[in-house]
Amino acid sequence: MNYYELMYIIDSSLEQEEISKVKKEVDNFLTSEGSDIYSRSDWGRTRLAYEIEKQNYGHYIVLKFAAKPGLIRQLREKFGLMDAILSHLCVSLDEEPERIAEEEIERKKPVSTYDSTVSKVTKDDEKTGKDDEKTDKEDEKTESEDKKPDENVEIAEKEEKKEEQKTDEVEESA
Repeated sequence: MNYYELMYIIDSSLEQEEISKVKKEVDNFLTSEGSDIYSRSDWGRTRLAYEIEKQNYGHYIVLKFAAKPGLIRQLREKFGLMDAILSHLCVSLDEEPERIAEEEIERKKPVSTYDSTVSKVTKDDEKTGKDDEKTDKEDEKTESEDKKPDENVEIAEKEEKKEEQKTDEVEESA
């Protein structure tokens, strides 16, 4: 058997019950085919790096498991038929993954930190050097990410709204 890490993204517009059903369906599929699940991490609803099927958010799940190589092809086919799964990525691991208890996974849950402060250089910025000021502000925002997880999500959402407003203003002036 080979070792794999699988990340899949479930449509976050689904109800929590439906998301649980999808997770159970994937787990049941893997175990019914003889796979051994080492760890399961539910990252929750997180902003996507780019839009997928007109969705900006997704519910991230990460699994580490052992399986026969042929199962991965079957898993890809199954995910292709499941409308609830927006995207997935399965990579082969060189070493056997560590077994982690479900309680430990919840404590180690990653924090959603969407960085919407991507530097956008305009012709005016190049002339005036304002881009350097933007970089300093980005550094200050990165330092603020050490705050509590809920605050990080709120900060990211506020920054996202500001960025959208700026984009709308630019489009209106053009």
